[in-house]
Amino acid sequence: MVNFEQHNTKGNALSEMALEGSDQEFDAWLSEQLQFNEPHLDNDGFCDRVMAALPVQPKRSKRRASYSQYIAVAAALLIVAWQFPFTEAVAEMAKQSISLYSLVGVGLLSSLAVMTGGIFAARR
Repeated sequence: MVNFEQHNTKGNALSEMALEGSDQEFDAWLSEQLQFNEPHLDNDGFCDRVMAALPVQPKRSKRRASYSQYIAVAAALLIVAWQFPFTEAVAEMAKQSISLYSLVGVGLLSSLAVMTGGIFAARR
């Protein structure tokens, strides 16, 4: 492989003017650098043997990630429920004569559905 100093001594290094200047000059330099004129070195299947010897990633790590996500969502839900002023909300709902159980149930189910959708979206 050719190092940076060899590029500078060969005279095909990118000049300061090309870095700051036109795109055509940069494109020409880049296409020159990306040319592979060196002969192919046969590794006698070494890379294939190494890739075959690598351990397979276990599926448990994916399950652990999903379990940890569910635990994080449950913890967030508990923190929100802990900080929510239920007594004031219950008193106001009683004044408004709204069915308390249906309103709390809809709120909890909708927040659970949104968090579950977020987890499924994050996993894809």
